[in-house]
Amino acid sequence: MANKKNKKKSAQNAPASSAKAEPKKAAAKETPKKSLLASVKKDAPAKKSKKDKNEKPGMIARAKKYLGSIRSEMKRVVWPSKKELINYSVAVIVSLIVVGVVIAALDAVISEGLVLFSGLRG
Repeated sequence: MANKKNKKKSAQNAPASSAKAEPKKAAAKETPKKSLLASVKKDAPAKKSKKDKNEKPGMIARAKKYLGSIRSEMKRVVWPSKKELINYSVAVIVSLIVVGVVIAALDAVISEGLVLFSGLRG
């Protein structure tokens, strides 16, 4: 950590125009400018290749890619053992029974409360 801080401080304290920056500026000035016509000719094929890249692949190619990705994902799945599967299944069944009983009890209490409130039973 201390080295990183020291490097940052030394970079901040260094003068803005260092000796390394000057050769780059000189090299940039020495390179000849391209003519407008040459740059237009080179850009034309690049636009076609971008257009080709942006086109959608065919339906069969997309289906193959999709099925290939499914296959690779299924290889990564960590399947539970038989014992774990039984434990998980029992936990789900027990929780369903408990929630069902709670909902049935709430339904009975609410319906009795409504009957008493409205006085429909004599």
